Amino acid sequence: MNGYRKETINTIVLLVTVFLAIQLESWFPNITNRPLFIAISLLTAKGFYELVVKLIFFLISHTSFFMKIYWGKIYLNGYWSYEYTREGKKYFGIWQITQDLTSTYIVGSGLNEDYSVRTIVRSVSPLLKEQGVYFVLNVRSELSSETGFIANVYSKTTLILDEPNKWWVATNAMRATTEIYGGNSNAHIHSNVVFKKHKRIKSHEELISKLSQKTDLPKTTKS
Repeated sequence: MNGYRKETINTIVLLVTVFLAIQLESWFPNITNRPLFIAISLLTAKGFYELVVKLIFFLISHTSFFMKIYWGKIYLNGYWSYEYTREGKKYFGIWQITQDLTSTYIVGSGLNEDYSVRTIVRSVSPLLKEQGVYFVLNVRSELSSETGFIANVYSKTTLILDEPNKWWVATNAMRATTEIYGGNSNAHIHSNVVFKKHKRIKSHEELISKLSQKTDLPKTTKS
């Protein structure tokens, strides 16, 4: 989904390189026709192009400010909490979303009322756009407290991003629907899942600790 951004940067750098190569003729009119100069200029242009592209991508991938510009409104990198209600019962959990130049990765946990892990979720697809919304496919590990058995099933989460009006402001809230395929929760639909981003959180443990300090945290049973 994000390949066009890399292509745009590559195209811009290429155009700048070609422009500079053309300008050499006006800067050095007496030597531009010499074969040695032409060979050197071609090699220099290629090296300049590769160096600038690598430098730009390095700066973007290692700086949150540039990553926000690169991804725009769908910059989701960070820690999120979520909650939803099913059959009158409330459930909650956390997601860690990591983004690089090409894709979006998710690792998350559904939590019990004592904040122990109920389910583990890992994305197996990039964040895909479809008719104005986004979805991701996950492997979902369901833990059974009675037997200790772990069942791996699949789920599809469709995300509706609460996109800000300003293009440089990242999304801080989402609503979602999750469909479960397989296991004890087969055909379960978790509708109206509300996600909230926690900007200053740096780890799963820190987010769980923050959630546990809330007096109005929704209670959950196994699902």
